[in-house]
Amino acid sequence: MKKLVFALLTLLLAPLAHAAPEFKEGVEYTVVKETASSKPEVTEFFSYVCPHCYSFQPLMNKLSERVPEAQLKKVPVSFLGREMGPVLQRAYGAAVLLGVEDKLTPAIFDQIHRQKKMPNSLDDIRAIFVAQGVEQKAFDGVINSFALNGMLAQYDRATENFNVRGTPTIIVKGKYQLNMGEIGSEDRFYRVVEYLLAAD
Repeated sequence: MKKLVFALLTLLLAPLAHAAPEFKEGVEYTVVKETASSKPEVTEFFSYVCPHCYSFQPLMNKLSERVPEAQLKKVPVSFLGREMGPVLQRAYGAAVLLGVEDKLTPAIFDQIHRQKKMPNSLDDIRAIFVAQGVEQKAFDGVINSFALNGMLAQYDRATENFNVRGTPTIIVKGKYQLNMGEIGSEDRFYRVVEYLLAAD
Protein backbone atom coordinates (compact mmCIF):
# COMPACT_ATOMS: atom_id res chain seq x y z
CA MET A 1 0.00 0.00 0.00
CA LYS A 2 2.79 2.38 0.92
CA LYS A 3 4.46 1.72 -2.43
CA LEU A 4 1.21 2.49 -4.23
CA VAL A 5 0.76 5.77 -2.36
CA PHE A 6 4.38 6.73 -3.08
CA ALA A 7 3.93 5.92 -6.77
CA LEU A 8 0.78 8.07 -6.93
CA LEU A 9 2.50 10.96 -5.18
CA THR A 10 5.42 10.69 -7.58
CA LEU A 11 3.08 10.91 -10.55
CA LEU A 12 1.24 13.88 -9.08
CA LEU A 13 4.41 15.78 -8.25
CA ALA A 14 6.19 15.04 -11.53
CA PRO A 15 4.64 18.00 -13.40
CA LEU A 16 5.67 20.34 -10.58
CA ALA A 17 9.22 19.07 -10.72
CA HIS A 18 9.38 19.72 -14.46
CA ALA A 19 7.92 23.19 -14.05
CA ALA A 20 10.68 24.29 -11.67
CA PRO A 21 13.89 25.44 -13.36
CA GLU A 22 16.72 22.96 -13.03
CA PHE A 23 19.26 25.64 -12.18
CA LYS A 24 18.81 28.91 -10.29
CA GLU A 25 20.14 32.42 -10.68
CA GLY A 26 22.38 33.22 -7.74
CA VAL A 27 23.27 29.56 -7.27
CA GLU A 28 24.75 27.94 -10.37
CA TYR A 29 24.95 31.18 -12.34
CA THR A 30 24.78 34.96 -12.02
CA VAL A 31 23.28 37.42 -14.49
CA VAL A 32 26.05 39.91 -15.30
CA LYS A 33 24.48 41.77 -18.27
CA GLU A 34 20.90 42.77 -19.01
CA THR A 35 20.68 41.32 -22.50
CA ALA A 36 22.03 38.10 -23.94
CA SER A 37 23.87 37.91 -27.24
CA SER A 38 21.87 36.69 -30.21
CA LYS A 39 24.49 34.03 -30.90
CA PRO A 40 24.98 30.86 -28.85
CA GLU A 41 28.45 31.48 -27.43
CA VAL A 42 30.52 30.44 -24.46
CA THR A 43 33.49 32.59 -23.47
CA GLU A 44 36.29 31.29 -21.26
CA PHE A 45 38.53 33.86 -19.59
CA PHE A 46 41.76 32.05 -18.83
CA SER A 47 45.48 32.28 -18.15
CA TYR A 48 48.22 29.88 -19.14
CA VAL A 49 49.66 30.11 -15.62
CA CYS A 50 46.36 29.13 -13.97
CA PRO A 51 46.41 25.45 -12.88
CA HIS A 52 42.60 25.33 -12.80
CA CYS A 53 42.51 26.54 -16.42
CA TYR A 54 44.96 23.77 -17.36
CA SER A 55 42.73 21.16 -15.70
CA PHE A 56 39.66 22.72 -17.30
CA GLN A 57 40.74 22.28 -20.92
CA PRO A 58 39.42 18.70 -21.35
CA LEU A 59 35.99 19.90 -20.16
CA MET A 60 35.97 22.71 -22.70
CA ASN A 61 36.99 20.28 -25.44
CA LYS A 62 34.11 17.95 -24.51
CA LEU A 63 31.75 20.91 -24.32
CA SER A 64 32.55 21.78 -27.94
CA GLU A 65 31.47 18.26 -28.91
CA ARG A 66 28.25 18.46 -26.85
CA VAL A 67 27.18 21.86 -28.17
CA PRO A 68 28.63 22.06 -31.71
CA GLU A 69 26.20 24.88 -32.54
CA ALA A 70 27.82 27.13 -29.91
CA GLN A 71 30.84 29.29 -30.56
CA LEU A 72 33.49 28.67 -27.90
CA LYS A 73 35.83 31.60 -27.39
CA LYS A 74 38.91 32.05 -25.23
CA VAL A 75 39.95 35.38 -23.77
CA PRO A 76 43.43 35.42 -22.20
CA VAL A 77 43.77 37.72 -19.20
CA SER A 78 46.98 39.65 -18.54
CA PHE A 79 46.72 40.11 -14.77
CA LEU A 80 48.10 36.67 -13.84
CA GLY A 81 51.73 35.66 -14.24
CA ARG A 82 53.32 38.92 -13.09
CA GLU A 83 55.50 40.41 -15.84
CA MET A 84 54.86 37.36 -18.05
CA GLY A 85 51.09 37.82 -17.91
CA PRO A 86 50.91 40.29 -20.82
CA VAL A 87 53.52 38.26 -22.74
CA LEU A 88 51.48 35.06 -22.43
CA GLN A 89 48.35 36.97 -23.43
CA ARG A 90 50.24 38.15 -26.50
CA ALA A 91 51.35 34.58 -27.20
CA TYR A 92 47.74 33.40 -27.32
CA GLY A 93 46.75 36.19 -29.72
CA ALA A 94 49.74 35.42 -31.94
CA ALA A 95 48.76 31.74 -32.04
CA VAL A 96 45.25 32.72 -33.14
CA LEU A 97 46.55 35.02 -35.89
CA LEU A 98 48.96 32.35 -37.12
CA GLY A 99 46.22 29.70 -37.09
CA VAL A 100 48.06 27.42 -34.65
CA GLU A 101 46.15 27.99 -31.42
CA ASP A 102 45.01 24.34 -31.32
CA LYS A 103 48.67 23.25 -31.13
CA LEU A 104 50.16 26.11 -29.11
CA THR A 105 47.68 26.23 -26.23
CA PRO A 106 48.23 22.56 -25.21
CA ALA A 107 52.00 23.00 -25.67
CA ILE A 108 52.22 26.09 -23.46
CA PHE A 109 49.95 24.57 -20.80
CA ASP A 110 52.04 21.38 -20.85
CA GLN A 111 55.35 23.19 -20.49
CA ILE A 112 54.14 25.31 -17.57
CA HIS A 113 52.13 22.75 -15.62
CA ARG A 114 53.46 19.30 -16.51
CA GLN A 115 57.09 20.09 -17.29
CA LYS A 116 57.20 22.88 -14.66
CA LYS A 117 59.13 25.16 -17.03
CA MET A 118 57.73 28.66 -16.81
CA PRO A 119 58.67 30.84 -19.81
CA ASN A 120 60.62 33.86 -18.61
CA SER A 121 60.82 35.95 -21.77
CA LEU A 122 59.48 36.51 -25.26
CA ASP A 123 62.45 34.46 -26.52
CA ASP A 124 61.13 31.49 -24.50
CA ILE A 125 57.71 31.95 -26.11
CA ARG A 126 59.27 32.13 -29.56
CA ALA A 127 61.07 28.83 -28.88
CA ILE A 128 57.76 27.13 -28.05
CA PHE A 129 56.23 28.36 -31.32
CA VAL A 130 59.24 27.20 -33.34
CA ALA A 131 59.14 23.79 -31.62
CA GLN A 132 55.52 23.49 -32.80
CA GLY A 133 56.50 24.11 -36.42
CA VAL A 134 56.00 27.87 -36.68
CA GLU A 135 58.72 29.63 -38.66
CA GLN A 136 60.60 32.19 -36.58
CA LYS A 137 60.06 34.80 -39.30
CA ALA A 138 56.30 34.27 -39.17
CA PHE A 139 56.30 34.59 -35.37
CA ASP A 140 58.40 37.76 -35.45
CA GLY A 141 56.15 39.24 -38.11
CA VAL A 142 53.03 38.94 -35.98
CA ILE A 143 54.10 39.24 -32.34
CA ASN A 144 54.21 43.05 -32.29
CA SER A 145 51.84 43.68 -35.20
CA PHE A 146 49.04 46.24 -35.33
CA ALA A 147 46.51 43.41 -35.72
CA LEU A 148 47.74 41.67 -32.56
CA ASN A 149 47.79 44.89 -30.54
CA GLY A 150 44.17 45.43 -31.55
CA MET A 151 43.26 41.93 -30.35
CA LEU A 152 44.96 42.52 -27.00
CA ALA A 153 42.96 45.72 -26.53
CA GLN A 154 39.76 43.71 -27.16
CA TYR A 155 40.84 41.06 -24.65
CA ASP A 156 41.51 43.68 -21.99
CA ARG A 157 38.24 45.46 -22.73
CA ALA A 158 36.26 42.22 -22.40
CA THR A 159 38.05 41.38 -19.14
CA GLU A 160 37.13 44.81 -17.79
CA ASN A 161 33.55 44.75 -19.09
CA PHE A 162 32.82 41.47 -17.31
CA ASN A 163 34.83 42.48 -14.23
CA VAL A 164 36.88 39.29 -14.43
CA ARG A 165 39.04 38.88 -11.32
CA GLY A 166 39.87 35.18 -11.45
CA THR A 167 40.19 32.29 -13.87
CA PRO A 168 38.65 30.29 -15.31
CA THR A 169 35.61 32.54 -15.66
CA ILE A 170 32.87 31.24 -17.98
CA ILE A 171 30.34 33.59 -19.58
CA VAL A 172 27.41 32.16 -21.56
CA LYS A 173 25.73 34.28 -24.26
CA GLY A 174 27.40 37.40 -22.89
CA LYS A 175 24.88 37.49 -20.04
CA TYR A 176 25.35 34.61 -17.60
CA GLN A 177 28.43 33.90 -15.51
CA LEU A 178 28.84 30.40 -14.13
CA ASN A 179 29.39 30.08 -10.39
CA MET A 180 31.96 27.31 -10.68
CA GLY A 181 32.06 26.54 -6.95
CA GLU A 182 28.32 25.77 -6.94
CA ILE A 183 28.25 23.47 -9.96
CA GLY A 184 30.06 20.58 -8.36
CA SER A 185 30.59 18.08 -11.18
CA GLU A 186 31.60 17.79 -14.82
CA ASP A 187 28.16 16.59 -15.88
CA ARG A 188 26.43 19.50 -14.12
CA PHE A 189 28.83 21.92 -15.81
CA TYR A 190 27.71 20.72 -19.24
CA ARG A 191 24.04 20.79 -18.23
CA VAL A 192 24.24 24.32 -16.79
CA VAL A 193 25.87 25.59 -20.00
CA GLU A 194 23.25 23.84 -22.13
CA TYR A 195 20.48 25.25 -19.94
CA LEU A 196 21.82 28.80 -20.27
CA LEU A 197 22.39 28.49 -24.03
CA ALA A 198 18.66 27.76 -24.31
CA ALA A 199 17.70 30.66 -22.01
CA ASP A 200 16.68 34.15 -23.17
